[in-house]
Amino acid sequence: MSVMLVCSCTVKAQEKQIALHQLAETRLAERGELIIRFVKPANLKLDYLTRFLSIDAVKQDTVTAYANQKGFSQFLTENIPYELLLPPSIKEGVLHPYRDAVNWHKQYPAYPDYLALMDSFARIYPGFCRLVEIGKSVGDRKLLVMKITRNPGIHEREPVVLLASTIHGDEVLGFSLMLRLIEELLGRYEVDENIRRLVDNVEIWINPLANPDGTYFLSDNSVTGATRFNARQTDLNRDYPDLQDAEWQDRLREPETTAMMSFMKDLHLVLAANIHGGAEVVNYPWDTWSRLHADDIWYQNISKAYADTVQSYGPSGYMTDMDNGITNGNAWYPIYGGRQDYTNYFLQAREITLELSRDKMPPESSLDDYWNFNKKSLLQYIGQVFTGLTGIVTDSLTGLPIKATIGILDHEKDNSQVYADAGTGNYFRLTGSGSLTVEFSASGYHTRKVTTIVSKDRLTRVDIALSPLTFTLLFPNPFTDFLYANIQEPGEELVLEFIDLSGRKVKRITHQVILAGRQDIPVTGLAPGVYIANSFYRNQTIRQVVVRKGF
Repeated sequence: MSVMLVCSCTVKAQEKQIALHQLAETRLAERGELIIRFVKPANLKLDYLTRFLSIDAVKQDTVTAYANQKGFSQFLTENIPYELLLPPSIKEGVLHPYRDAVNWHKQYPAYPDYLALMDSFARIYPGFCRLVEIGKSVGDRKLLVMKITRNPGIHEREPVVLLASTIHGDEVLGFSLMLRLIEELLGRYEVDENIRRLVDNVEIWINPLANPDGTYFLSDNSVTGATRFNARQTDLNRDYPDLQDAEWQDRLREPETTAMMSFMKDLHLVLAANIHGGAEVVNYPWDTWSRLHADDIWYQNISKAYADTVQSYGPSGYMTDMDNGITNGNAWYPIYGGRQDYTNYFLQAREITLELSRDKMPPESSLDDYWNFNKKSLLQYIGQVFTGLTGIVTDSLTGLPIKATIGILDHEKDNSQVYADAGTGNYFRLTGSGSLTVEFSASGYHTRKVTTIVSKDRLTRVDIALSPLTFTLLFPNPFTDFLYANIQEPGEELVLEFIDLSGRKVKRITHQVILAGRQDIPVTGLAPGVYIANSFYRNQTIRQVVVRKGF
């Protein structure tokens, strides 16, 4: 009898397992993704699982993850018991049908209404905003960003902030809140002094919907049925170049990712936030590395500022996940190819991830509440760009801008330094308040160190003129029999090459630099005319100028 019971139980377990796999395959065929929950075996590391699963949450050893067909097939080879979860965008009795767009504050908009709303902002407030399409999704939907600043038609010398939401298509609360934030910044400019300060002094970019194909997976008319992945079953927040994994560096990327990467590179970004749902916590870098960012204390402080402010305006228990509302990303769970690490490492900007609700698609009746919980924190976060250093780096002789490296002395690591823009010399280095020693360096120039006091909520201006290492300029111009150069570091040969306007090299002069100071360089055997003079000293090209030899 006991043998029969064991056999019966075994058969039922096998049948249950087969049915579960069939349901999983059906869901994959319908949606391109599924959600699984399982207990992580002790012999498997999260670092391994995150390479083929899109981990969504980890609580002790229980893992919730999304999988596409390839990832699920790999998961099955591990023979881990699992359960299937209902997608958060498909809840019994909860639908988001198409309605009119008049009361958009209280509903998740249909895709056409989203486009119309963004267009209406641009038409109503042309003096404060500009709507930009940065690309198209796989499904040919628009990737939109709104530029908000006092003079949106020009690029002024202001810190640049980017807020982007819903890179995971089923995490739609941020989508709604970003539309509300655009309206707040534009509509309350005249009556709110804090908003006026932000709009007047910051170049703010808002991308409400980074994954439109996922959000409108079933229909342009409703967010019901939204997916995490894009239309090619790719997690866009695992699609960026990774800090250390060559596979992620070289992979072919989705059009949504390449559009955002190109856009961000051109922005000269200073501060950013990537807005999600599924938890209530502020996540700061790194996500890939277990070691801490050079600015770890600063990141903790700005994360606490967000969480603490939300807690002041929200109900008891809101935004208290992990360490009372903040967490280091890797300490939570590691990911590869995340946008947060890409922005911080490759763009030398500063980005955090905001997880704004445990429910990825909160009821529409709660949208007003979530806006009131987060409004002050979002505005405060943009204002973080007002604490730090700014200035212009130039050549001390010509006054022209230099692409220089700016770093806090004995502090920077893992690409945490920033750069002055080659075209303008502008730089922004966000810091905490206090006394700092800052190092300015550039190839071919003497390094300078400056100690300054940074005040909270005010950018400290430090303009720097760097002196060339060796060579100043050739003079006079035009010349006759001699050219002169100033060199501060003697002991090697100065080489001058003269190229005529046809591109032919016509003369080469070698001059031994014995003493520092003015060098008298005889130029004989060169016919009168106009030449390009290339100058070489200490194995580097240090100047190219157009010179004229007179009669």
